[in-house]
Amino acid sequence: MQNLKNVYRRYAFAFATASTAACIGFVMQTSEAAVVSSDQEGIASADLNGPVTLPKDVAVPHLGTRQSLPSMPADVRHATSLPQQQVLVAVADDLPVGLLPNEEQIPALGCGPELRAEPSAAALVSLQLIAPCHPNERVLIEHEDLAFHAEVSREGSAELIVPALSETAVFAATFANGDGAVASARIDALPLYDRVVMQWRGEAGPELHAREFGAFYGESGHVWREAPRNVSALVGGNAGFLLSLGAAGGPQSAQAEIYTFPSGISSSQGEIQISIEAAVTEANCDQEVRLTSLGLTRGEVSVRHELEIQMPDCTAVGEFLVLKNLVQNLTIAQN
Repeated sequence: MQNLKNVYRRYAFAFATASTAACIGFVMQTSEAAVVSSDQEGIASADLNGPVTLPKDVAVPHLGTRQSLPSMPADVRHATSLPQQQVLVAVADDLPVGLLPNEEQIPALGCGPELRAEPSAAALVSLQLIAPCHPNERVLIEHEDLAFHAEVSREGSAELIVPALSETAVFAATFANGDGAVASARIDALPLYDRVVMQWRGEAGPELHAREFGAFYGESGHVWREAPRNVSALVGGNAGFLLSLGAAGGPQSAQAEIYTFPSGISSSQGEIQISIEAAVTEANCDQEVRLTSLGLTRGEVSVRHELEIQMPDCTAVGEFLVLKNLVQNLTIAQN
């Protein structure tokens, strides 16, 4: 600390000395100017071609060499920070070269739902729903008298296989806010198939059972929710399959089950017994269940029924109700 004070004193003393010298020089120059002014008359009378002699009492200042002031110590300098952002200096009214106007934003395209329908084997229709504005939502699919709810993926799409109920099959997809789309497909093979449709609303619904050509419950000819088969069962024309549609999600969720048999190409003959059975569960006990059934023969609707069932109270959970006369058996003739 003492050394720093000594440094400051040396610089203060040097500054004072320099200031004094400057003042002396200024006074000397002023005095010289005054002397020269007072002696102008004498000089003017002298011979211009001869040397000019100044009076002896006038002192000529000695300028010497120029010296710079000493630098401040590094430890007392103030840090200087330059601006980091570039500064643009405009020298004309026109925009500088390289500056382009802001790009206009392209308006967002609409994302309304789109539905596509393509015919598939066994008089089925492949539906593809594209709805980017409705991810993870439920959508109602309607076709003729058939209606069921489906789930849309988080990417906003859904792919479904739906049995056709008319040769000119028109499908509609509708969301809760009213957005929707329509698609259609021509199904020329529909007259080759018989179909039974059962649909309802609610969490736990009834079961559609088909027992082909005298099969008992649990045998290979017994087709139902737990043994539905698939479209490959139609090969050979002697067996059918069951397709379940819809997603449970509340008392108003629409669901359906559809049994299909290739009656137009069958080599067998006989009767397929159709029944609807309802298990009493915690989800449907002591509630009203509304059922709708359709019978489709050679591509034409042959029978349609609607029924409201009051399910037993919850003390009957685990029991089954067999609903008779709600659907007709299928009679298959050999082709």
